Amino acid sequence: MYIRSPLFQIQIIAQLMLTLVFALIPMSISLQAVLCGIMLCIVGIPHGANDHLYRSDKSLVGSFHFIAIYVGAIFLFFALWWKVPVVAFVLFFIISFHHFGQSNFENKTATYLPSLFWGVWILVFPVLLHWEEAIQIFSEMLSYNKHSLPIPFLEQGTPPQINGSLLVIVMFASIYLISLFYFERENATYYLIQFVVVTLWYIFTPLLSGFIVVFCLWHSLQSLRHQALYFQQSVQGTLPKFFKALLPFSAVALLSFGIYLYFRAFNIAEAFILLSLITLPHVIVMHRLYGETHPLHGIERG
Repeated sequence: MYIRSPLFQIQIIAQLMLTLVFALIPMSISLQAVLCGIMLCIVGIPHGANDHLYRSDKSLVGSFHFIAIYVGAIFLFFALWWKVPVVAFVLFFIISFHHFGQSNFENKTATYLPSLFWGVWILVFPVLLHWEEAIQIFSEMLSYNKHSLPIPFLEQGTPPQINGSLLVIVMFASIYLISLFYFERENATYYLIQFVVVTLWYIFTPLLSGFIVVFCLWHSLQSLRHQALYFQQSVQGTLPKFFKALLPFSAVALLSFGIYLYFRAFNIAEAFILLSLITLPHVIVMHRLYGETHPLHGIERG
């Protein structure tokens, strides 16, 4: 199981070291950008580059079918952003809650409570800590075209009352911890350590750099581990072959992102929209992957 793997221990140590650095040593925005950029290039972007390996039909027809569905999902989600951005925005958060939680608990369904509330925590907690900055990004994401709908609390840009934010934080934290001790009693200590370490990290870091590190360190790395184990056991492939397979699509993704940065000034809101477009089909692929029964799953969860 992931929670008892050497990777989990490495993540805990790495996160504690990074937290100490951010807490004790002032880091410039440019240095934070370099750190986040390196992590995104090494694990963040590549962790979704092998989705094509997990298609059920490996024939030529099956490959075209997979590509058609994958690209079709991207264009459909883009159309939703263009026509009804509010719906696309909410859907992006919902699938992200599920996806982040599922990679952490390796659960087979979308209704496993510890998984769901972990996904909520790592996305909602930093937003509440940095409300004004988050609202500015969300407002830009929802105002790209004439179809955008007015949302009062986004237009005002005013932070929620401190007592209200604290209440929401305590509520989500309590529900998550209770679900841990109910559904994950044997592993509750490990998940509790993770919860404390990640929460402390968010407290000491800005919104974007804090989230990007969590995305790369706690989601992408675990996802790559699960994919590698799946690749070895279901495809009978080796680790070198797995990482070799990562290279082509990782290179294409990085090159495309580089071209985007070259021709357009970097915009955080636009970058998150682009991220959402590739997140949807990736989540579909990974949900099926986690749902299949293989020895790496250990104890099955419902």
